[in-house]
Amino acid sequence: MDPLSAAAALLSKLAVLSLVAIGGAHAVLPDVYRLVVTEHGWLTGTEFATAVALSQAAPGPNVLVMALIGQHVGGPALGAAALVAFCLPSSLLAYIAARADLKARESRWLRAAKDGLAPIMVGLVLASGFILTTGSVDGAVTFAIAVASASLASTTRVSPIWFIAAAAALGALA
Repeated sequence: MDPLSAAAALLSKLAVLSLVAIGGAHAVLPDVYRLVVTEHGWLTGTEFATAVALSQAAPGPNVLVMALIGQHVGGPALGAAALVAFCLPSSLLAYIAARADLKARESRWLRAAKDGLAPIMVGLVLASGFILTTGSVDGAVTFAIAVASASLASTTRVSPIWFIAAAAALGALA
């Protein structure tokens, strides 16, 4: 695929996924993984998981992963464009929704919509975790690290950055 077609495919997909990213960028990572790893092979599963981990460890929002993916596919300009393509549509949608919320604050349909979005968000984030795990696990040791990290992260109040650091150290030793 030529670079212009690759850029167009990435940016158009990110713009569409932005509109359904309820719960943040992690909610749509399975679809981004499918696009960049499975369909086009722009990144390996390990490179994808590394980009996600790096965006989590860096200060700022987790949406930075889109810039890292774009940069890997087509350089710094595509990295910046990927971030804008992912952020702009959802930002406009959030603005419109906030305006509607101000006008219809007490309506039953709005409360029902908000209540219905919560389980969808949880399911999408769990699916994202599953995709990241299957994409980066390549043996018994990395599987054990993934299971231990997920278990500890979901049952303690310890910052995930410590699990990332510990997993990196264990992975370097393995």
